[in-house]
Amino acid sequence: MEPTTPVPELEKIEELIETNQLEALQVQLANVHPADIAVLLDELETADAVTLFELLPIDVASEVLDETGSPVRQELVEKVADERLADLLDELPVNDAVEFLEDLPDEVSDRLIGLMEPEEAAEVQELLRYEEETAGRLMTREVAALRRHWTVDETFAYLRSLEDAETLHYLYVVDRENRLIGVVPLRQLIIAQPDATIETIMIGNVVSAPVTADQEELAELVSRYDFFGIPVVDEENRLLGVVTADDVLDVLEEEATEDIQRLGGSEPLDQPYFAVSIFQVFRKRVGWLLILFLAATLTGTVTSMFQELLEVAVILTVFIPLIIGTGGNAGSQTVATIIRAITLDEVRLGNVAAAWSREVSVGLLLGISMSLVGIVYIRLFFPEAGHQIPLVVGLTLPAVVVWSTTIATLVPTLADRFHIDPAVISGPMITTIVDATGLLIYFLLAKQLLGL
Repeated sequence: MEPTTPVPELEKIEELIETNQLEALQVQLANVHPADIAVLLDELETADAVTLFELLPIDVASEVLDETGSPVRQELVEKVADERLADLLDELPVNDAVEFLEDLPDEVSDRLIGLMEPEEAAEVQELLRYEEETAGRLMTREVAALRRHWTVDETFAYLRSLEDAETLHYLYVVDRENRLIGVVPLRQLIIAQPDATIETIMIGNVVSAPVTADQEELAELVSRYDFFGIPVVDEENRLLGVVTADDVLDVLEEEATEDIQRLGGSEPLDQPYFAVSIFQVFRKRVGWLLILFLAATLTGTVTSMFQELLEVAVILTVFIPLIIGTGGNAGSQTVATIIRAITLDEVRLGNVAAAWSREVSVGLLLGISMSLVGIVYIRLFFPEAGHQIPLVVGLTLPAVVVWSTTIATLVPTLADRFHIDPAVISGPMITTIVDATGLLIYFLLAKQLLGL
């Protein structure tokens, strides 16, 4: 593509569409980067977005299709002819076409694959045979593979003949059985002598990923080694393809989205938001909501156990929201920090004691701070509480905060040890548990200090 031009203003685009100046619109869009056009599509009304999309050349439209958000994609699938969509998928790298198709209903996906060119359709179907969220599903087969006996000159001639290689940052070397034996960084090839052989300049120890590797493992490899791509191999170390860094970035976004949804107490959506029916969203949320509902009944149970205490010291009920709110918020802060540390492999079962010690120390400092503020607050605004109630609240707050940080540290770490996603042990669940146990601490301290 030629150098990009500034993105036209949204109002100008809408005006050209409204006045049917479509040729002028094409001129306006010439040399605008596909990613910027995708942003425009997201901002336009549905009908205008489809009109604009239909004006794009096929090579630009394919890239725009890959960049658009889920609402626009859904509209394009519904409004654009299947034949054109299939042509656009033919233009995309195979792994990007697979990513687009896997978000569609099976009948739509099958229909579009049937309209694609036979060779591209076969490659798409081959990748779709691999499990979702694995290296096999994410990889592209369009990879440059060199032979060890080639000279640098011969290698450049080979590279010039390629049209569809996904990345040339790394050039992989294979033997006669297509087994991966080395890698040549492009920079090394450029500075090598023309008659040097690939074997003399290649790096023998190649970091690769098995085709069955989970996408999180791929993201970890790219992050650890700062690679632009990771070669994918089968059980016999034969080169199957490569997963590039841009695809790994999509994985990181997807994993972060799943964790955020789980932290909110919901099963993650496996399709774009607007592609999921209301019933599917309901089904994803109702299970966790029922679990949290049942867990929340513990709070009522604890309160009922100390009904006589509350009847004697009614003022205690005023500070229940303060106690459970502080404990729940402290637990949420801790669990977010610990889950992130687990994801980065900074916290594991082997060093959980050190992590717990740190969090308890922080929790104690936070609890004391909250305690001092709480005592001042009660003395100023609730003088009828006397001297003992501020003492009860002042002692409860550090105990509850330390307890909540303990729960929020140990539970996710143990979950990770047993190969349960720590995000599943979500903030709402820990908050609900801390609410009930925090009240128990509060009432027991009150009963002891008030002599009731």
